[in-house]
Amino acid sequence: MSFYQHETAIVDNGAQIGEGSRVWHFVHVCGGAKIGKGVSLGQNVFVGNRVVIGDHCKVQNNVSVYD
Repeated sequence: MSFYQHETAIVDNGAQIGEGSRVWHFVHVCGGAKIGKGVSLGQNVFVGNRVVIGDHCKVQNNVSVYD
């Protein structure tokens, strides 16, 4: 795995997570989502299907992103 995933985070099959990204506590990344390189997904973030987050973005705690 080329990214960090906290043990409480859920990354569904089919989700793409870029190298060096960090997926923190209680994050849920749905299948079909594309997360760029060097991204930080803060605690309790939800990323829906077909959402694209570019390289080097930071999504703060408790944010939900839908398509």
